[in-house]
Amino acid sequence: MEQAETASDAFDGLAPAVRALGFEYHAYVLRVTIPITRPASMEWNNFPQAWRAHYAQKRYQHADPVLHYGQACTRPMPWPGPLAGHDAFWRDAADFGLRHGWSQTLRDHRGAMGTFSLVRGGPPISPEELRRTEPEMIWLCQFVHATMSNLIVSDVMPSGAMRLSLREKEVLHWTAEGKTAAEVAAILQLTERNVGFHIQNAMDKLDATNKTHATVKAAMLGLIPVRD
Repeated sequence: MEQAETASDAFDGLAPAVRALGFEYHAYVLRVTIPITRPASMEWNNFPQAWRAHYAQKRYQHADPVLHYGQACTRPMPWPGPLAGHDAFWRDAADFGLRHGWSQTLRDHRGAMGTFSLVRGGPPISPEELRRTEPEMIWLCQFVHATMSNLIVSDVMPSGAMRLSLREKEVLHWTAEGKTAAEVAAILQLTERNVGFHIQNAMDKLDATNKTHATVKAAMLGLIPVRD
């Protein structure tokens, strides 16, 4: 998987590890936190085609309890999950052979969320099996997210985001702290005109409409440096 050049190749290369853990299917969903009101999302899975068609027809991407759980919690979630109000989803999944599973969502420094799932038709995941294999499942989830996100996160981020200069990041940092242009200029020993220049460059690179928009985007993408 580490030598894979594309996300699809990396995902397909997981099959032996998934089978070794006792599962038939695996899935990975990458979500980036921008645009804030409609985050970008990409998905890979080897679920039955009939389930994928049913999932799309039911618009479950907007009501998937696995993804909803992962937005609020990074602890692993055995299937069926703990969230109330999703009985129809779990029944439908079981009808298509997706009865028992395990999912975990991770967040990284770029604001990307990756949800990795291991699924099978049976038998149920026993407490003893979970005690024995969950450390390996957690490690695999971390490895998958690191590998997949490194291969594809640049495709769903603003094209210039990773080219922000250190000075642009510093200006955005102090803007995020509520400092005015004059105060940022004093802190960084720049002129206000230079501060405005760096803000404009950051806006252009982040596809932002104003400095507040640029600052929020940079913060959510983990681009603003943290100071001790």
